[in-house]
Amino acid sequence: MMSPGRRSLLLGLTATALAAPAFAQRRPMQAATQLGWLRNGEFAPLMIAEAKGYFDAQGIAHRIVDGGPGRNPIPIVAAGQAQFGLATSGLHILAARTARDPIDIQAIGALYQKSPAAYLTIANPGDPDPTPKSLEGKNLGVQAGSEYFARAMARLNGVDETKIRLVTVQANAEPLMVGRVDFFAGWITNQAYQIEQEAAKPDAPPALRGKTWKALRFSEWGLNAYADTIFATSRTLQENPDLVRGYLRAVAQGIQFILTNPEEAIQLVARFQGQIETADKLAWRWRVQNPLFTSDDTPAGGPLTMNAATWTAMSTLLREANEIPRAVATEEAMTTRFLPGPVSA
Repeated sequence: MMSPGRRSLLLGLTATALAAPAFAQRRPMQAATQLGWLRNGEFAPLMIAEAKGYFDAQGIAHRIVDGGPGRNPIPIVAAGQAQFGLATSGLHILAARTARDPIDIQAIGALYQKSPAAYLTIANPGDPDPTPKSLEGKNLGVQAGSEYFARAMARLNGVDETKIRLVTVQANAEPLMVGRVDFFAGWITNQAYQIEQEAAKPDAPPALRGKTWKALRFSEWGLNAYADTIFATSRTLQENPDLVRGYLRAVAQGIQFILTNPEEAIQLVARFQGQIETADKLAWRWRVQNPLFTSDDTPAGGPLTMNAATWTAMSTLLREANEIPRAVATEEAMTTRFLPGPVSA
């Protein structure tokens, strides 16, 4: 007959053995996100998802990997150094898939539903917003390699391209502020802040003092493209679907929290380790950035949603400009099967 003590020991060992698989299942899934630039408010949904425990709730141990000069998220994710990446534009994913050495990645969600890209100009606060026709007879500052956007905007909006003088500039808005160009290619979430800060200085030059920026927004004139687009390799999507679903739910909750609790979100991001923008800068950013998180699709599709028509238009833009060798089918470029739909924060 087995003694009571031995019976208790065996029962305890059996319970431990039975519990071991459940414990293993509770071990957090590891995930890293490679940013496209330095850790600032642009990537706030990821920081909020960490600070509010949304990743933890999905069983994900998440870490943010800062970007910067020379750190392209696409090859980094392709090499397996991070599970997820943020492409500055979904156009970069199309280019990667059609490169001479194709990279097998897919978009799985988009932080910015509406592109922040625009042609910025200096104007009086009460002036109307510019239209594509405003470019005729003007100097337009663009970064090298992006001239095709100007040609596409002209073609789509009945503008005489020959009347636009393209000037190659860097990504700094100084050429616009000193009058070298009349319009400047930038992001409303980036260079627009530089313009506001300079115009507000007591010693601002007369041409800038009391002025503000106006934007000819790509998203409003036929050139919308998803921006800060989340992507992963096809291997990750196939082998770790639970990780992908949990990750996107956490990020979507981060966006929803920002939209629902903007003031609290500013403070959380301002205090987040490694984040480089002040609370004042974040408050400015929220004003121009938060509307980009939403679109006509998000009430039904939730944050991060994407539609086939926008991806088709993005592919057409690049193909007609001979920036890619072939059109890219929507199902090749992106998938929405992991998206959580509407979420609460």
